[in-house]
Amino acid sequence: MATENSVIKTAGRVFEILEYFREVRTPLSVRDISERFDYPLSSTAVLVKSMATLGYLSYDSRLRAYAPTILVALLGDWIYESSFSSAEILNLMQSLSNATMETIILAVQNDFQAQYVQVIQSQLPIQFYVSPGTRRPLCASGTGWALLAPQADSTIARIHQRTRSRLGKGGLPEHLELEDVMVQVAKVRTQGYVYSRGTNTPGVGVVAMPLPASPSGARLVIGVGGLIERLDQSEKKLANLMTESIAKYITQSTPAKRRAATTA
Repeated sequence: MATENSVIKTAGRVFEILEYFREVRTPLSVRDISERFDYPLSSTAVLVKSMATLGYLSYDSRLRAYAPTILVALLGDWIYESSFSSAEILNLMQSLSNATMETIILAVQNDFQAQYVQVIQSQLPIQFYVSPGTRRPLCASGTGWALLAPQADSTIARIHQRTRSRLGKGGLPEHLELEDVMVQVAKVRTQGYVYSRGTNTPGVGVVAMPLPASPSGARLVIGVGGLIERLDQSEKKLANLMTESIAKYITQSTPAKRRAATTA
């Protein structure tokens, strides 16, 4: 019997391939994909041909490589429309990237974890690199604490208990009992953001801030990640910049403006 954590191999590979395309943003050959994930070459060829037959990949015979089609982008367009437009989100992230040159993260809740659904990599020589699709425990990450903040204390307690049952104590950093998690959540509730320092990756921090509640109730969090030595010097400045940028790109955009933008 499959466990709760199990993923059908083929299904998992489909999404790994699509996430890899998003990371590299260039056509890929069957061999590129096979070598990246250590998949058998023959089964990789069958899989990408099937994805192409379904219309989600296109094949360039000149390059002998595949690339995603517009169908992939359209799969999730309704999610953005029910919360914020993709243009609003991307403009916010690009603005923060240009202003800080640090790694910019968009995170959502996925069960008891925060998942990075969009990432703009740092432009600095010494940088914090993280891939889209990365997951961090809600109870043990800056983006996670920001996602927990709007939720009831009783809900957070259940998530913490579920995290412990799924990951065990070894799956969480030390000194992150429920009381410790609530201290971090309280920071988000009082100051509007939280700063995690080396919680998951030594030497790396994330300043995380919730976006305003969407009409659909979807929760999104924006994060600025980088080396602790840099973020320690700019924490307050980053938080102010994030607040101003969210107000500019998200808060002031009403549902009517969004509808007008999509029909223009």
